[in-house]
Amino acid sequence: MKITRYEILTDKKGINIKLACVSDLHSRPYGKALAALEQISPDAILLPGDIVEIAAEYMDKRNENGLNFLKDAARIAPCYYTYGNHEIYYSHAKGKHPKTPDRELSEKYLESINSYGVHLINDSFEALDHTAKILVGGLVCGKDMDPAINQKEPDLQFLSDFSKNEGFKILLCHYPHYYEKYLKSVDVDLVLSGHAHGGQWRIFGRGIYAPHQGLFPKYTSGIHDGKHIISRGAVNNSKPIPRFFNPCEVIEINIHS
Repeated sequence: MKITRYEILTDKKGINIKLACVSDLHSRPYGKALAALEQISPDAILLPGDIVEIAAEYMDKRNENGLNFLKDAARIAPCYYTYGNHEIYYSHAKGKHPKTPDRELSEKYLESINSYGVHLINDSFEALDHTAKILVGGLVCGKDMDPAINQKEPDLQFLSDFSKNEGFKILLCHYPHYYEKYLKSVDVDLVLSGHAHGGQWRIFGRGIYAPHQGLFPKYTSGIHDGKHIISRGAVNNSKPIPRFFNPCEVIEINIHS
């Protein structure tokens, strides 16, 4: 497990915080990711989606590792979590898309993460500090992977409202390909994404394939425009296809005025 570190400088006053970011755990064994968080010792942990496989009730058993990770991570630092496509509706199990209404979630799942003290920020935001100089919001991805679900875009009204706030604004958005279309021109200071798994195979520093972006995708890893950081994910979720020159990572972000 690699710890990738970024330093972000801002002209907004009174900002000094260390954050960690974990994405795309997919309810797999998480010991290495947790050890990396303990080593970083962040002020807060940001989770931009796909920590579990799906939040529908029939998948609760397969979510065990993801739920335990949330519980253990929340003991290290406050956790702020927004859903990726897997939490909302998707399963790797072929033919097992849940036949549930839009965004219907298991009550047991929600009760569990609430009991751990995890801050769920789906199309909402919270302050990271008591002075509200740092805000973190979560933009839930539109369900454009399944044609049976009507919502194709994220909540653009929430995005507009969030961008109008003062302070240093951090946005969690699972889909990195949303950056060009929805986020690049919006007044937020930092965007954190996942989903692309680093392109799975990386050759000459470039990912080979990512969902929604196809071959040789642009947004799979690293920092773009000084404000869009993409996590390569915490596990290899594409067995039996191994990662190639693409280590799993936990991200450390130090933000200073």
